[in-house]
Amino acid sequence: MSASDTSLDAALRQILNGVKYDALRARITTMSNRYRTELVDDTTPGMADDLDCLAYAVFRMPATYRAIRSVLQAAAVSDVRTHLDLGGGTGAAAWAAADIWPTVTTEIVERQPTAIRLGRRLAEHLADGNQTWTTADLRRWTPNRRVDLITIAYVLNELTDSARDNLMSTAANTADTVVVVEPGTPRGHRRILEARDQLIHHGLTIAAPCPHQLACPLSTSDWCHFAVRLPRTELHRAAKGGTRNFEDEKFAYVVATRRPTRRPEARIIARPSQPKGRVVLDLCTAKGTRQRETIAKSSPSYRAARSAAWGDGW
Repeated sequence: MSASDTSLDAALRQILNGVKYDALRARITTMSNRYRTELVDDTTPGMADDLDCLAYAVFRMPATYRAIRSVLQAAAVSDVRTHLDLGGGTGAAAWAAADIWPTVTTEIVERQPTAIRLGRRLAEHLADGNQTWTTADLRRWTPNRRVDLITIAYVLNELTDSARDNLMSTAANTADTVVVVEPGTPRGHRRILEARDQLIHHGLTIAAPCPHQLACPLSTSDWCHFAVRLPRTELHRAAKGGTRNFEDEKFAYVVATRRPTRRPEARIIARPSQPKGRVVLDLCTAKGTRQRETIAKSSPSYRAARSAAWGDGW
């Protein structure tokens, strides 16, 4: 666990002190069902009261933080000083950004006052207090300045098609770099492809995960997604009623930028397999094709392939 993981766990422990876990688990169950079905509803708030926000913070915030941090690391964006997080909930993206760029200033735009109150309390545990909060509905919000980075994480599934289009246009014209993260599901992947098309249309260059700006080579029966493993803390297991000491967060994403970028020649888009004496990599290539590459033990790149991971450039 990183220092930020530990700090977030400590912050959640303090916030949940005295909360009855039975009531919290009931809210987590409801929220889990909503998340799994990817309900598109931009009129009903996902976090209606303080207990909903606490349930979200336990159920989703650690995984969301880990996924966003993984994406920001893959993007390899440097010199980020100003960050705008749209639909930021309780501030997971602010924690991820602060972990990578300790001096970054983050503004979180969120429509639910209950989420903002909890996010502010949690942010008190961040080493650098460079977070501000704006209460606004993204369907009617307009920015008042340019920023280095915009993150839009697990938000598009809560918006209608027209609202998504407007949001992507606004983001593309406001930031040097735009990061969009969605659940690692077929529907999440489709939303990412739509966002990708919009960002390219507005003149941004795709920096990750795609090593190209051509059409996605995956067939309609498959989808591009990645995964990050996070430890389940004692608090996490108690609140969610889980027994495993870890969970895998699967996500889809796109990073687009106006800054110079160096894309890899290929991206590993599935967990590598290692049959005896070789490594098999499933790749998306710079030519816009899907390719399976087998690296034999005699190959000079065998050692690198052995240590390669799902999501790495190749």
